[in-house]
Amino acid sequence: MDQEQTAEGKQRGGLANATYYPFVVIGLAALSHGGFSLSGQGFTPFYPFIQDDFDLTRTQVGFITGTIFAAATVTSSGFGWTIDRFGVRAVAGTMMILSGIIVASLYFASSFLLLLIIAALMGSLRPVGHPAGAKAIMDWVGPKRRGTAMSVKQAGNPILGALAAALVPMLAVGFGWRFAAVALGGFIAAGGILILALYRDKPGTVSRKGPRTSFFAGMGKVMRDRDISLAVSFGFPMVGAQVATLTYFILFLNDELGVPVIVAGGMLAILQVANIVMRIGWGVISDTLAKGRRKPVLFFAGSMTALVLLIVSLLPEGAPTWALVLIAIALGGTATSWVSVHSVLLTELSDPSQVGITIGYASTVSRTGIVIAPPLFGFIADTASYQAAWMTLVVAILVGMVFLIPVREGGSARNRAPEET
Repeated sequence: MDQEQTAEGKQRGGLANATYYPFVVIGLAALSHGGFSLSGQGFTPFYPFIQDDFDLTRTQVGFITGTIFAAATVTSSGFGWTIDRFGVRAVAGTMMILSGIIVASLYFASSFLLLLIIAALMGSLRPVGHPAGAKAIMDWVGPKRRGTAMSVKQAGNPILGALAAALVPMLAVGFGWRFAAVALGGFIAAGGILILALYRDKPGTVSRKGPRTSFFAGMGKVMRDRDISLAVSFGFPMVGAQVATLTYFILFLNDELGVPVIVAGGMLAILQVANIVMRIGWGVISDTLAKGRRKPVLFFAGSMTALVLLIVSLLPEGAPTWALVLIAIALGGTATSWVSVHSVLLTELSDPSQVGITIGYASTVSRTGIVIAPPLFGFIADTASYQAAWMTLVVAILVGMVFLIPVREGGSARNRAPEET
């Protein structure tokens, strides 16, 4: 096996042998995570134009988003297994090109039904980016920098999402939303071409010979792993709180606290900036202050998230602007930014040959939380109060943290980690 890996490494050569190649991998992982996310996040700036063009109700617009995430939930685990079996380069590169083509096909959409079909196709490919980027970092980046690397990867999502939010409306106003869809699709496809051109699977991580683990056998092994299942259980309410916060923060400020909608939108922008900064920050903290341990950082982030949401539930009407700014920064630094360290924990708990399916399984569970949490939060806010809804998230997070306590770090994946880069 060692001779086979050595021969494969010589055959690949070039860029992959460069000392700086792990940094190239981090950039490509961020592109993968953010690029695939554009097929969902990058689609939202189209809504005002599509709503006018097709005369859609708000409920129909909601069906488009629901279709994207429902399709992503179905395919998450399958794509994780596919990445483990066929490698990051082949799967991420080709699927990202296909994703770009599907997004560009919005140019030909002529009915609401076709919009839903395209949304389903977009959503079905969306899950590739997360496990592909996570496996790439697990393969090429050593444990001492892995938390920071994974955080940079995760930041690809809000960074590219913010760019899409800024550029898509300008293109749509200037040239029409169908042209903007082609431009966005072209950008996504170009990212796939770049991955095919620059990424190389680490020798030995994609076996061309020997037995293959079937999808169901791989899923069974992952689901039976005590520590992985506990870590996933911790993430379920945290993801629900993350999405509920992003969904309802503006509405809460405007409806409950009487904040003008433009000011409330500014607060959400501040939240997103803090989110980007702390997605990287939590990873750096776990690599440095926590000395490579992920569990204490997640426990602290979960505790701070619960505390900030508790404070949010107690905010009075007419709260000063400076207080709202601090709350927005705190929410961005806690409720929405912890996920990068959670991804590192999952990859390090996983067998190195099953990183993709582990992340895929976790994404499936997480997306279930995404489907459940926002409507449940809204129902509680409608029937009781926003305060009750925020408090429900606090309780859910505290329950989830109980599952994190018995998780055992330092498993076999860490012991077989790549040499430090």
